[in-house]
Amino acid sequence: MKKITILALAIMLFTACKKDNKVNRPIKLDFTSSVNHASPALTCTLPGTPFAIANSGYFLSGTVTHLGTIDANNSKGQDGFCNLSAAFILTTKTSGQIVAANGDKITYTGDDVINLNNAIVSGGTTAPITGLWTITGGTGKFAGGSGSIKISGIVDLASEGGPIFSISGEGIITY
Repeated sequence: MKKITILALAIMLFTACKKDNKVNRPIKLDFTSSVNHASPALTCTLPGTPFAIANSGYFLSGTVTHLGTIDANNSKGQDGFCNLSAAFILTTKTSGQIVAANGDKITYTGDDVINLNNAIVSGGTTAPITGLWTITGGTGKFAGGSGSIKISGIVDLASEGGPIFSISGEGIITY
């Protein structure tokens, strides 16, 4: 009887040791970008005329909930599509990775909107940016992660070397 009890306890222990289910958690970020001069040019569409953006990639620096201060050398994004409307609204599709100091990584895709009306019509040097970034996975503790982050901020169109942005974002990450 004692052997059966010990065997039953052992089976219960092994079956009870499941990995925890993924949990929804709030996520916040604050980033600044710098131009990735090694990134390729991107041809955008404009009603009737295509135009090129010289550098379509960027590096990210800043902080993220659950990651802390990110690895600015490996946190980056790349615009893969852009369209400028007749109302001077630039839409882009982007993708990238956000890397923690320990190497854990979050991957994302995003749809951003930059309102260039003031810059084009009035000669302004900044433009508001908004967007939704979708978390598509990751590595380390973020493997299989999902979620989304709404971003907003300012693009500095007159910065030396090309446009850069400062953004903040909030959303939910599941891991």
